[in-house]
Amino acid sequence: MTDRQGKSGQRRLGRAAEAAQARHARRTEALLMLPEAADTLDERAFMQYGQELAEELTGSQISFTHLVNDDQETIELVAWSHATLAHYCRAAFDNHYPVSQAGIWADALRQRTPVVVNDYASALGKKGLPEGHARLDRLISVPVIQGNLVRMMTGVGNKPAPYTDWDVETVRLISDAVWRVVRQRRADAAMRQSEQRHRLLADNAVDVIWTIDFDGCLTYVSPSVEKLLGYTSDDIMQKSLAQVLCPGSLGLALQRLADYQASLAAGEPLAPFKGEFEMPCKDGTTVWTEVTTSGLRNAEGDYIGIVGVSRDITERRAQQAQSRIAASVFEHSREGIVVTNASGAIVLVNGAFIEITGFKQAEVLGQNPRLLKSGRQSPEFYVKMWEQLTSAGHWAGEIWNRQKDGTLYPEWLAITAIRNAIGVTTHYVGSFSDLSSAKAAEQRIQWLSQFDALTGLPNLTLLEDRAAQAFRMAQRASGTVTLMLVRVDHLSVLDGSFEHSVGDQLLIEVAARLTASVRAQDTVARVEGKKFALLLPETNSSGAAHLATKLTWKLAQTYRLEGQELPVTVSIGIAIYPENGADFAAMFKAVEVSMNRARALGRDGFQFFSNDLYADLLARDYMARALRDAASNDQLQVLYQPQADLQSGKIVGMEALLRWHHPELGTVAPSRFIPLAEASNLIIGIGQWVLRRVCQDMRGWLDRGIKVPHVAVNMSPLQFRDNDLLAQVKSALSEFNIDPALLYIEVTEGALMDDSERSDAVFRELKALGLKLSLDDFGTGYSSLSSLKRFPFDEVKIDRSFVMDVTNNRNDALIVNVIVSMAHGLGLKVIAEGVETEAQCEIMRTSVCDEIQGYLFSKPIASDTIEAFFKQNPQLPAHLLRHRKPSRTLLLVDDEPNIVAALRRLFRRDGHVILTASSGPEGLDVLAKNKVDVIISDQRMPGMTGVEFLRAAKAIYPDTIRIVLSGYTELQSVTDAINEGAVYRFITKPWEDDALREHVQNAFEFKELLEENQQLNIKIRASNQELVATNRHLDEVLQKTRDQIEREETSLALVREAFQHISSPVIGVDEAGVMVFVSAAAERLFAAAGSLPGCELAHSLPQLDAAVLGAAEGVRCPIVVDGKPCFVQWHQMGANSRSRGKIFVFSLTETDA
Repeated sequence: MTDRQGKSGQRRLGRAAEAAQARHARRTEALLMLPEAADTLDERAFMQYGQELAEELTGSQISFTHLVNDDQETIELVAWSHATLAHYCRAAFDNHYPVSQAGIWADALRQRTPVVVNDYASALGKKGLPEGHARLDRLISVPVIQGNLVRMMTGVGNKPAPYTDWDVETVRLISDAVWRVVRQRRADAAMRQSEQRHRLLADNAVDVIWTIDFDGCLTYVSPSVEKLLGYTSDDIMQKSLAQVLCPGSLGLALQRLADYQASLAAGEPLAPFKGEFEMPCKDGTTVWTEVTTSGLRNAEGDYIGIVGVSRDITERRAQQAQSRIAASVFEHSREGIVVTNASGAIVLVNGAFIEITGFKQAEVLGQNPRLLKSGRQSPEFYVKMWEQLTSAGHWAGEIWNRQKDGTLYPEWLAITAIRNAIGVTTHYVGSFSDLSSAKAAEQRIQWLSQFDALTGLPNLTLLEDRAAQAFRMAQRASGTVTLMLVRVDHLSVLDGSFEHSVGDQLLIEVAARLTASVRAQDTVARVEGKKFALLLPETNSSGAAHLATKLTWKLAQTYRLEGQELPVTVSIGIAIYPENGADFAAMFKAVEVSMNRARALGRDGFQFFSNDLYADLLARDYMARALRDAASNDQLQVLYQPQADLQSGKIVGMEALLRWHHPELGTVAPSRFIPLAEASNLIIGIGQWVLRRVCQDMRGWLDRGIKVPHVAVNMSPLQFRDNDLLAQVKSALSEFNIDPALLYIEVTEGALMDDSERSDAVFRELKALGLKLSLDDFGTGYSSLSSLKRFPFDEVKIDRSFVMDVTNNRNDALIVNVIVSMAHGLGLKVIAEGVETEAQCEIMRTSVCDEIQGYLFSKPIASDTIEAFFKQNPQLPAHLLRHRKPSRTLLLVDDEPNIVAALRRLFRRDGHVILTASSGPEGLDVLAKNKVDVIISDQRMPGMTGVEFLRAAKAIYPDTIRIVLSGYTELQSVTDAINEGAVYRFITKPWEDDALREHVQNAFEFKELLEENQQLNIKIRASNQELVATNRHLDEVLQKTRDQIEREETSLALVREAFQHISSPVIGVDEAGVMVFVSAAAERLFAAAGSLPGCELAHSLPQLDAAVLGAAEGVRCPIVVDGKPCFVQWHQMGANSRSRGKIFVFSLTETDA
């Protein structure tokens, strides 16, 4: 080959390489242009665009694209290129035809591989061309395979030169790229369409559809959430689970979210979940929802969150709860329940049915209820029953049935017909209760309404009825009737000394002696705890006096009970009809007045009602009426008697004293009108008036700058029974803005004896308000000793009866010492009232009494003179004070002179005797020569340390009070000082002057208190023998009182328990109309009214209050409870006990007895 030829060949190769490179570049450019073209062309145009690129790149003259159906048996012509359509082909698009009819170009589908034909005329397997098809010289047909299926075929043809592998690759690349774009566009369109359908469904769904991300935030909520929760979708979008779930449901939701997160991290599928969740609503209520969740995927199948559906199941849960309650009520009801079908066959019974009838469930299922029939009701009875049941759908009444063993029993039966939606009766439900015990209880209660349970004697109710009969007979015969009232004296003392049963036996014996002493036509009744009444027809004053004398002697005879001899005295009042009263009320009032006069005259005797007594009764009535209006008429006045401290001599408080100035009666002594106020129930209003006046006066003093330490207000025992007491105290304090700490409540022992449990509760509530409690008249009753320990008192007042003769009565002086010792031992302050002389005050001082009250310091003064009194700065004389300014000696021990000098300057102003020492040994020398009260020592000194010095001082002079003043605060230093030196205080340097002075002041007071206690111990030991007898007596009295309280509490518990076992409903109401006792049967009867104890009758049971309004005692009144007829009768309490109020007894039918 010549050089020229070689160069020419190289040039040709270079040009070929350049041409190939250009083709590759053009193909790459075309592939990159495809996605851009997809944005502006529809699917057919885009596919046409792609095949034309293949046509151009391969130099072909025609091109086509077919789609293949999923069955791989049918093809569809989608597009021809523009050149093909313009010059060669007239075939129609969307032409579907079977693969079997397609020519050799379809072998790409059949063989799933590209087909290349460079000589179509001689190719085998041709099937001809359809009409309008372009002629073929050469062709390439390329399949597009996805998921093992041919989805599309692209072909080019009629290239002037044979097709090469490059041409095949070009068609394949472009076909694959076109299909990827088409597939993605179809998927996107399907996704958009699916999302649109789902969004439409979600927006119109009744249930709430929502999605959350894996952080627990809501990403979508359907509009139906507004109907469910009251919030719009926008309100709760992007909120967390904690913001849309109630706390009780949040834990489960967070746990499930954590499970999903764990599954996601592990590559595991997210399992569906169903649960119940509580959600808060916008209006403050909550709803329960049933939630179903599953994983949420994107188009690529990746999890992007959680989708859920929430359905409101609040009503369903409520129905389920009601069903559970109904099932529980059915099974646990104390009433028997039987359910039959429409034919009368028993289909269901509860446990109470089995218990009452004795039949087992298997024995009655399928049977007719007539197997219980007793035979005591007539056929007509059952005919009427079914007539009413058929017409009204229900029947109720009393019926007699037969138990399995043949025993007949009464029951209250209620039958209800159960009808379906179209009104057809499907079942009957019968409920019944055994009335056997109820009838017996009714009879017992009826008897108790007229007789005393303990003695069997008639009670006040029956006595009144018999008295009315006796008075009518006496009126017709112009005769007389005597009424006696016999009171057993000192019975409360006996009850406190012996077992409760002994007191009961004593009353039974008294009843027996009374009954044995009268005629058959006479009536002996027990009208109250220790009061008996005798109704004596045809008996004049002479006969009454004879019988009274006989009774006084007979009842005074010693009672021998349980090995004990019990002396008893009685007081008897006598009234004669018609001379002393025209009716029972007047007669009973007269006999009470005469009995009280007999007691006042010394007891153990009798007293006739007289004109003088009548005059006294009228005077009391007049005084009671006048007292009722005393406050409104501005006749009441509060005076204040100051109280002085026996140590400082200064005023420490005042007691409020009530005075009554009547325009006609003059100044009435409290000893006269206070008992009258209590007897007439006026004390509650008067006490409230006093409390408000005291608070009002205190407010005025405080506003004028007068700082009164505190004021004590007396309260009657009756006030502590008032349910409004606490509210009244709070109201008075709040109205006048008084600090509760400035108010003391003085309590007499009567408040402790009446109802100790209630008193204790009220006392503690008063204490909780910040008030202080003072036990007044201490030592005059039987409960004082136990009261000191049980009740939360702050102060004890020694009664004036002990103070009056304390200077010449050794026993009174001894009692004062004992009271002070006991009170101080319990941490209580002691004040003596009625101190009028210096001699009395001296004994109080030496007895270490804390305070005094009496004319020695000040008489009671009016509120408008308090300011002037305080400005005088009143004080007890110095010679009467318990501490007469004793010298106080302080020893300062420190090796630093400047420290000693500073301490000397600090304490010089306090008037102490100050001694100093520069070392421990020197300090011991000072102690040996001087009486020292308090020592302040440095801790670390040369030679002997402060700890060693204090240890020695403790051993030699244990009465000294030791204080360490140290510059070292490490734990060991503090521990050594406390353990070895028994220091009173450990104070660090540098010190605060005021704080150090206060510590030293407290130390001196502590030392002086120790000395007082030592002196007191000496006195107590010296008087020990004299105290033995007193203590024994006090212990006996205390034990009696405890026993009495225990018996009363046991009796109350027994009564309450007894009523709980009575099947008849019983409700007890106090004088204020508050229900204080509700038996179990009553709770069931009035179950719809809720909890009744502590509620007002008129408010909670208005139908009951209305039914008995105006009805006489013992009269049966009809009422309706929950649609059931019922009868109620009431009885006044208090005839035979200290109870007050009414008792209501219910029966289910009018014939119950």
